[in-house]
Parts: sequence; structure tokens; C-alpha cells
Amino acid sequence: MNNTIDNKELIISLIRDNLITIKLISGLNALGLHADDYTTFLSNTIFLLMGFKNHKKGDFIFENIYLANAEKVKHIDFSSSTEELDVLSQEIYAELIFAKNNL
Repeated sequence: MNNTIDNKELIISLIRDNLITIKLISGLNALGLHADDYTTFLSNTIFLLMGFKNHKKGDFIFENIYLANAEKVKHIDFSSSTEELDVLSQEIYAELIFAKNNL
């Protein structure tokens, strides 16, 4: 199997896992549990795997594309289906690729 396809699937999986963590921490914070200390740093791994080397460009993309899109996970109800989560993960990946190639 092609490494590019493997990396793409791995990165989308990591994005999905990070979105689940973001939703969990957001929910715990909403309950007053202050769970921000338990944030994982999967986004760092995602950006490393995607080859973001320019710190200013990577920071801009992280804040304005990754985090902005990741916020959408807070409105997804996992109890009925994870299809929206999968779609959001793929959309974020596509936006990151676009930003990397065009910004």
C-alpha cells in the first residue's frame, strides 16, 4: 500500500481522535470540572506528520483553520451516529492540505 494513503488515513484518524477529545474536554468544562489540563497534543503530531515546517504559517493555519473547524465538533451528537464526526475529520484534513499548498 502507498505510504501517502497510509499517512492520510493515519492523519484523519488522529484528527478524529483529537475532535473526540476536544468535545469531551469541552463537555467537562461546561460541567465545571476544568479539564483543560488533560488536553492532548495530538494536533502537534498531526501538523508534524503533515510537514508544517514554517512556524508562522503553521501557527496561522492551526489557529484559523484547524481550531476554527474543530469547534464544530461541539455541535455533533455522537450518540446517534459518528458519520458527522468522520465527515468533519475529512473536511479538516482537506482544508489543512489546501492551506499548506496555497498559503
